[in-house]
Amino acid sequence: MPIEKVTLTVKFKVDLTDVDESAISEICRLFEEYKEIMNELLSLAVDKHTTNFVELCHARYRELRQRYPTLPSQYIVTACRHAASIYKSFMKLKRLGMCVRDRPTFRGRAIWLSKHLFRLNAEGWRASIAVHGGRRITLRLLHGKYHERFRGMKHGEAQLVLRDDGLYLNVAFSQTVTLPEISADAKIIAVDVNENVIAYGNNDFVERFETNEGVIRTRYFLKRRRIQTKVRGRELQRRLLEKYRGREQNRVRETHYKAVKKIIGKALEIGVKVIVMEDLERLREDDKGSKELNGRLHRWGYNRFQQILEYEAKLHGLNVKYVDPAYTSRICPACRGELNLSLNGHRLMRCQKCGLEEDRDMIAVRNLVKRYYEECMDTKKLKPLFLMPAARHMWGARVPPESPPMI
Repeated sequence: MPIEKVTLTVKFKVDLTDVDESAISEICRLFEEYKEIMNELLSLAVDKHTTNFVELCHARYRELRQRYPTLPSQYIVTACRHAASIYKSFMKLKRLGMCVRDRPTFRGRAIWLSKHLFRLNAEGWRASIAVHGGRRITLRLLHGKYHERFRGMKHGEAQLVLRDDGLYLNVAFSQTVTLPEISADAKIIAVDVNENVIAYGNNDFVERFETNEGVIRTRYFLKRRRIQTKVRGRELQRRLLEKYRGREQNRVRETHYKAVKKIIGKALEIGVKVIVMEDLERLREDDKGSKELNGRLHRWGYNRFQQILEYEAKLHGLNVKYVDPAYTSRICPACRGELNLSLNGHRLMRCQKCGLEEDRDMIAVRNLVKRYYEECMDTKKLKPLFLMPAARHMWGARVPPESPPMI
């Protein structure tokens, strides 16, 4: 059985009321010096046009150690890695035409912490961070019910983040899990992700979860556009845009986690071993010919939902399989005939060959199930995937008098 390492970054807010003034001044000094080091390394990376942190470390390590003698040396090493990572992302955005600046800059709002610079006591939720002169500062982390699930997990590196509302510590937790085999004998659930609806099921059932993500994102998009055109003053615009961006992210994240919880719960209830999803990596690559449609696709967070579902699935001992999403809503799952919109409803599709009429989400789920088994076994030996009679009448689906031919 495959063994995989599952990693998730968890955010904690630091309780600054539990820290004295000398410790706060040490943290501020740490941020200032880290910012200076990062901007110097980024300038070097641009001049040398390199994304290799080893090259940056060889070029500046000794000089920076002499300039900051009381700063732990690991801060310089992690700063080299951090700068190389930022410059690599900058060059990628530059190639895609998504950045107009000539060189990246570091604002000094985050510090990478390696295992040598950071220790975590999960029992009392306290973190120890190395500062100048070989000393350490202990920080109390605010936590809730959500954080309790990470007590038994192994923690790795962390990131100290300074925000307008306080100081945060982002910790990477990991756990090794044993996953079931992906095979034709495994019981599965297929998940079809749409802009406003998530459908999931198999040949026995299909259920839907209304997310309304497209509606939420369009409303906040229009709100941001009104702010940019009607509100005067850059500072006021910035505060309003940040406020509504946070609200949008929170609302969408909440719907994603609710949907994931429902899907995982159903999978565990019926003994599912594998969750099947569409491989939507290249969905945004091609121009769809419509400015409005391209904008909706770029605002749609399908990738984020799939990441959350994959993580939660593997954490619960379920494997994940991605299949080709092409034409899953346009091909009949019974006879492979072409589907057209039915006159009986705006979400119903009708096969021109066999007359099957079902909801488009149900059709997509059944095609994903079928595609999974086709990839797992030889198509010549593939057993027919029968449509269950109980599922034929869901959501007003209509089946012609003669049963559709099976393949």
